[in-house]
Amino acid sequence: MELQIRPETEAKLNELAQRIHRDKNELLEEAVNNLLVYNEWFERKVNASIAATERGEVVPDHEVRSWIESRKRS
Repeated sequence: MELQIRPETEAKLNELAQRIHRDKNELLEEAVNNLLVYNEWFERKVNASIAATERGEVVPDHEVRSWIESRKRS
């Protein structure tokens, strides 16, 4: 697989790899893996929120606003 990145991003990656004594390919794989893990987590959270909304598990807007206002006053 080939990855195209901007020259300034590649320069930062090379600098980081040298600074922490790690291979840049290892850093790229770690970064991609972290992105995939985050996106999987985010998708689960969105889907769970959609399901909760479909079940009617929502808080009315005015209750949320009241709660926020009470937190500001604390």
